[in-house]
Amino acid sequence: MKGEKVLINGNTWTIVDVAPAPELAEMVAVLLEEENIPTMTRSTGDWDDVLGALGAQGIGATCVLVPEVEGYRALQLIAELVTDFESEELEALLDDMATSTLPDDADTAHDQ
Repeated sequence: MKGEKVLINGNTWTIVDVAPAPELAEMVAVLLEEENIPTMTRSTGDWDDVLGALGAQGIGATCVLVPEVEGYRALQLIAELVTDFESEELEALLDDMATSTLPDDADTAHDQ
């Protein structure tokens, strides 16, 4: 899936990340947007976009897409900036995100 090209509204986008939760995909998208790379997130599940539009949590993974011309640069940035969490760390992060609390060392610059 990663590196796959997708045609959306006549434009070619590249899948640069596949995250197990929408919140993690959004974190990657924010990192790329801070580097002036346009992003789009889409669920991999057939009904997840519909569920999301209704305010419900999807059940599939979430892809981060960028315009095809930005694909290589986005993949390089992800390799440099995104750190994989161990399973316990990931579960704690997802729990914090679900309760709207952030660790003390979390970067909240995007809220300013």
